[in-house]
Amino acid sequence: MKDAITLENVNVHLGGEWILRNLSFNVAFGEFMGIIGPNGAGKTTLLRVLLGMIQPQDGTVKVGGKNIKSAGSPLIGYVPQSRQIDPETPIQGRDFVSFGLQHKYRPWLTKQDRILVEEALHLTDSENYADKPLGKLSGGERQRLFLAQALLRDPKVLLLDEPTSNLDPGAQENLAAVVERVNRERGISVVFVSHDVNLISKYAHQILYLTREQYVKGTVEDVMQPEVLTKLYGVPVEVTRPGTKFLMSSPNIMEPVTPICVHPHPEVS
Repeated sequence: MKDAITLENVNVHLGGEWILRNLSFNVAFGEFMGIIGPNGAGKTTLLRVLLGMIQPQDGTVKVGGKNIKSAGSPLIGYVPQSRQIDPETPIQGRDFVSFGLQHKYRPWLTKQDRILVEEALHLTDSENYADKPLGKLSGGERQRLFLAQALLRDPKVLLLDEPTSNLDPGAQENLAAVVERVNRERGISVVFVSHDVNLISKYAHQILYLTREQYVKGTVEDVMQPEVLTKLYGVPVEVTRPGTKFLMSSPNIMEPVTPICVHPHPEVS
């Protein structure tokens, strides 16, 4: 069986610099992969490549065994970052979710469409928000509606771009748990971008760590090792694990670290 996602030697050059260089990895059907890395490492660019919004200079990008040449593939669902909206926004939750089915040639919903909307609301535990104005909902509640919208077309792959950013810890945990249940019960492959290694390591089968200099992919347990992190960062890194959380420390590192089995990016000619 083909992998859900296949990237082979993907290079992306934007704004006069290389954002992704010779990036290769696979995501199996039903796999939950977390992506972590510092700001500017190319995480959002990678999702845009998978969505078909950015075409790489070189390399192959396949989703469900099909080359991605343009945006709008029904194989892919997408959940963006949480954003503030006007509190007076009157659109109700159910109507917002239904936008994922509306078509420029058919601006109304059929009976079957409405059934799909209700199923998506149920799957994401969003029924309680269905009749409330979007502007009156919390960030976590709106993100569940974005997730419901992304699932309407029964995608094979779900891409999430830091969906828990700007949410309180409880809402972050609740949303990630819903995504994990969708992954487990529906077999949808998940690519979840996050800055929180402890949140993502709780649910991900594999983690991809991106920097401008190298990328690494592997299981959480294989990756969260001092020798791997030391090689990745180029300075000594210690890892401790009190309870279920990872703590990493180094006198030369000023931000949380995240990891995996290091592949330096080859130079691109």
